[in-house]
Amino acid sequence: MSMTDAQIASFQNASGFSTQSSSTLWISLALVLALLWCAWVMWTAYRGWAAGSVRFGAFGGSAARALLTLLVLMFFTLS
Repeated sequence: MSMTDAQIASFQNASGFSTQSSSTLWISLALVLALLWCAWVMWTAYRGWAAGSVRFGAFGGSAARALLTLLVLMFFTLS
């Protein structure tokens, strides 16, 4: 459901920026948080692998799952 012209004008007057800018901000924030989460997963998995407490297969599996999650999120948010 899209906003009417009156709703868009009211949003712009109250916030000081357009609805498109707001959408870009929230999508960017979600993707930055997802990238940080992927970096954390990769760093934690690498530390476990380097310490010998995580097998290489588990390290690869966690990396693949994190990257697949990131790709799916990017597909849905950027399309």
